Parts: sequence; C-alpha cells; structure tokens
Amino acid sequence: MPISKKEMQRRWAEKEAQMQNIIKNRDWKALFAMDENDDFSWTLEQILWSFVTNRVDGHFDISNLNHAQKVLFLVLELENATQADALPSFFEDFAIYGREAVQALEEVGASQCAVALNAVVDTLPNGIYPKGDKEFWDSIMSGKNSDIWDKADSVLADYTDGWFSDLCRTYAEAHRDMVQAG
Repeated sequence: MPISKKEMQRRWAEKEAQMQNIIKNRDWKALFAMDENDDFSWTLEQILWSFVTNRVDGHFDISNLNHAQKVLFLVLELENATQADALPSFFEDFAIYGREAVQALEEVGASQCAVALNAVVDTLPNGIYPKGDKEFWDSIMSGKNSDIWDKADSVLADYTDGWFSDLCRTYAEAHRDMVQAG
C-alpha cells in the first residue's frame, strides 16, 4: 500500500530536521551514520560551508578546510554548479581553485571529469577565471573556447565517472579522520 502524501511530508520534515541538527552540531557520528549518499553529501557540504569565508574581493576562501575537506567541498560545489546552472558559475565563486578542483576530481575517482575540467582550466589566463571579463565570457559562451567548456559541462553533468555523492561518500569514509577534523 502506498504511503499518503501527508506521511511522505512528515517523513521529509523529520529527515530535514535531522540533517539540520547534524549541521548545527557538526555531529560527525550522525553524519557518517546516514544511509543515503545524497543526504550525506548535502549535509556534509553544509557543514563544510561553515568553515568557508567570503573574502573582501568577493571570492570564497577555503583555506580553513583541510585537504580531505577541500577535496570533498570542491567536488560537491562542481556538482552543484553543473547540475543547477553551468560550469562558469563554479568559477564565478571559486575562480582561483580550478587546478585544485581538477586534483579533487582525480582523488575521488572521477578521472574523466578531471580531464575535462583540466582542459577548461587550461583555457583560463594563468589558470584563474577572469571574473567580469566580458571578452573571456564571450569566448566560453560562443567563441573559440566554447566547445571545451560545453564538453566539460556535459561530462560533469552526466556523471561520467559515477554519481558524485557515491564517490564523495567513498572518499569521506576512507578519510574519515581528516573529514571530521575541526
């Protein structure tokens, strides 16, 4: 017998409250006890955001994250950008982290995504996204670099190497001591 809409809403509200409690308390034990990898990844990402600061120049500073946390954070932010919008939106917020994001994809086992993203980073002046540069923006939207960016966006959005939530969960479990530091 299928569950009612009211029961589904009740279960969702309960799950959402549990995730918010884990985030608020940075309850690593409860985080790692979560059953669903999508919920785990979303909750972990929210905890990691609590370590990130917004610099005066508008870029985010992730230097308060340790290596394992940076890896997971960058992969999860890439996923958000490519699933919700497009790859340039990742670089709007994380302009200086292109090479680190490539390495992060490699570390979680997303090697095809890493190759595609590396090609994108190779189009960036000195590997850094030139925020506010209309000429560069035009080159990725319809100019000489658009094919490279489109391909990378597609490779990432299509989960070519597997679901990022699954890859991130596996990586987090293997590096649990580092992930829950802080």
